[in-house]
Amino acid sequence: MGQKSSRNLRLFAYVVAVAALAAALWYGRTRTAADIEGPIHEIFPGATTLVLERGVYHVFDESERPVGWAATGSASGYGGPMVLVTGIDTLGEVVDIRVVEQRETPIFWRMVKVPEFLATLRGQSYDEVTYDIDDVDWVTGATISLGAIVTSTHASVVKVAGEAFDVRLPAPPRSFEFGLLEIVVLMLLLTGVLVHRLRGPNRHRLRWAAQVTGLVVLGFWKDSPITLAKIAALLSGYFPDPRTSVALYLLLAGFSVTSMLFGRNVYCLYACPFGAAQRVVGIIGGKGIKLPGWTIRFMEAVRGVIVFAALFLAFLTLTPTLASYEPFAALFSLRGTTLQWLLLFLVMVASLMIATPWCNLFCPMRTIEIALQDVKRGVRRSKGALADE
Repeated sequence: MGQKSSRNLRLFAYVVAVAALAAALWYGRTRTAADIEGPIHEIFPGATTLVLERGVYHVFDESERPVGWAATGSASGYGGPMVLVTGIDTLGEVVDIRVVEQRETPIFWRMVKVPEFLATLRGQSYDEVTYDIDDVDWVTGATISLGAIVTSTHASVVKVAGEAFDVRLPAPPRSFEFGLLEIVVLMLLLTGVLVHRLRGPNRHRLRWAAQVTGLVVLGFWKDSPITLAKIAALLSGYFPDPRTSVALYLLLAGFSVTSMLFGRNVYCLYACPFGAAQRVVGIIGGKGIKLPGWTIRFMEAVRGVIVFAALFLAFLTLTPTLASYEPFAALFSLRGTTLQWLLLFLVMVASLMIATPWCNLFCPMRTIEIALQDVKRGVRRSKGALADE
């Protein structure tokens, strides 16, 4: 009876949490839209009248003479939705491009150098605009954000071209990216699946080899671990272009499927770079302290509240990056917030004495893993009850 009551209480908590998160997301999506006309007036300082027709703003001066057109474009960036407005004059040249809405972290946004990239498009003819990000894509993890800039800009230019010049522009070339990062991700996930049931020293060696690879590639080289902000963005309906985000989708698929099949996901055990970093530090300190079981259970509840609060805030403000409290950026790219740097210091010190303290006590992915397992158990019980009837 006690176990059944515990299950019912857990189910009730899930229902309340999901309902609250859905309400927050609904509110976030129905908030006042971003100001579009303000940036258009900045692009065309002499504009006095804006007339919106078929998604394109017709811009007129005080004498009611047309001075150009403007339109918006949107796409999903690293941290969520991104909206730009592009102004094109009567000669068909790009006057300027302004970002009117974006959800990247301030530190990351500054480092991506978006103004420099957009400046290269000014003065180009609408039908000759080049969307080349190769020269500015030097920031680790910036491909998704710069891809969203390109997609948004192209979408706005296409609208103006069709409305003002009756020209249908082709889509800019975007190749399907499958390189070393994607190959490494596949190898790590497959390694985890294949050795999951192994016992003995071979499993231990393979796990260490996979973890070190994940630390180097997913951590210090590509800075691309799974974060709660990425989960929040996807749950908000903002999906990065699959052509340039193959590794992300592979990691999420591997995490979800193996969480439900094996009881533990292979990403955390074999690929997570931050988990590997803690284990490396743990070798130095010896990890002499073993936490009692009640501590793990208590922190499971605390961690659940933290994850819920982070997602609720992200949905309420429609800013997925607000959900990211993990200290990954501080370690792997040296661009973390003050809170992330403090967390990194505390976790690394604790790793000297406790085995993977972040993974066991604070990692939001552990909470999501437990939720997926609860869903699986709930489905099984439902099927069993139906079979008994």
